[in-house]
Amino acid sequence: MKKLLLVTIGLALSYTASAQWTYETVNNGFDTPYRIAYTAENNGSWLKLENVDGAISFYIAGGYTCGDYITVDVSFLVSGVYKKYTFSAVASADGDVVFFVDNLLTADCLTDFKACSSVKLRINDTSCGVNIFEFKMSGSTAALNYIVNK
Repeated sequence: MKKLLLVTIGLALSYTASAQWTYETVNNGFDTPYRIAYTAENNGSWLKLENVDGAISFYIAGGYTCGDYITVDVSFLVSGVYKKYTFSAVASADGDVVFFVDNLLTADCLTDFKACSSVKLRINDTSCGVNIFEFKMSGSTAALNYIVNK
């Protein structure tokens, strides 16, 4: 019995250590409740996934307040090698959200997104300069499946 308890605790801890995404159902009182997944916070920002009419948006939210022309350089760490992409991005009206992938399911980076262990983002804004963020990405395939299977 003692061994079973130790194995169970060990499995729970290993799952918690590798789970980098949080899953949530959002009910804003106007729309049908919908699912989101987001990473652990880094300097007041989170990476988020959201299913918008079957298209999976991949974006960064929080901690960003500028709003001119933006490009986002994304570097996924896959098996020790950085896989780099550049996206033209759109900021929300309040500048708090930067949308850079409209539909992750059809994006060139999908395979690297699923396989990466971490990701670095460099947000390049013509008037506010450069901001760099890094997020752990373990469990990205599970997060994507959660969002796709609403």
